[in-house]
Amino acid sequence: MSILQKIVDNTRTKLINKKAELPLEQIKISLGGINLPKSRFKSNISNQDEVIIAEIKKASPSAGVISDDFDPVKKAKEYEAFGASALSILTEEDFFMGSVKNLKDVKEVTSLPILRKDFIIDEYQIYESKLIGADCILLIASILSDQQIEDFIKIAEKLELDYLIEVHDEIELKRVEHFKDALIGVNNRNLKTFEVDLDNSVRLRNLFKQKNIFVAESGIKSKEDIDYLKKNNLRVFLIGESLMRNSF
Repeated sequence: MSILQKIVDNTRTKLINKKAELPLEQIKISLGGINLPKSRFKSNISNQDEVIIAEIKKASPSAGVISDDFDPVKKAKEYEAFGASALSILTEEDFFMGSVKNLKDVKEVTSLPILRKDFIIDEYQIYESKLIGADCILLIASILSDQQIEDFIKIAEKLELDYLIEVHDEIELKRVEHFKDALIGVNNRNLKTFEVDLDNSVRLRNLFKQKNIFVAESGIKSKEDIDYLKKNNLRVFLIGESLMRNSF
């Protein structure tokens, strides 16, 4: 079984407990009682020559613990100070050591829009994302059926959330190219083998003929990497590990 499948299975199990503790209907009632703003994630990363979506994460299956003195609030302030256009925050608990609390805490101290980085497999997580203050959700094509992607996008649009659809290859890109309002992210890390290939973003960008905002994810470690990607018509970069280690 791949690490990705283990994460998905674990997420499914944990959702049973979450739904018991806070039912979906209660989340919907809570959302009805507050006036949460429309997402400005997409608008914040549009029409710029170079955009950094800076990621906050304590650990990952491929890298282990990235930050021993992990402080998401402090890191968010650092990212905002150096000019990040948006934040990505891991909320998956067991493999990435993230939490919903991290996102909520950061939301209180930053004006930057936030992508909730998690393994969304159930509508519950989309409503939850809105309630905790996320501006954008991640939809990973490899773990979702075409129908699920369609359904989840409808919910996101109803909740005025932006959505980033993550793909890894040509087949997945073809599956989602008709969603004209989606952000399209290319993960350069294969989530089944965890090997990284920066040229994956370049290859898929060259194949893509639509006008969606295209995001290069994973494996970006230097200004030289960004310059290389920019030469190949990519301008939005999601960077996590190298920023968390202050090695960028």
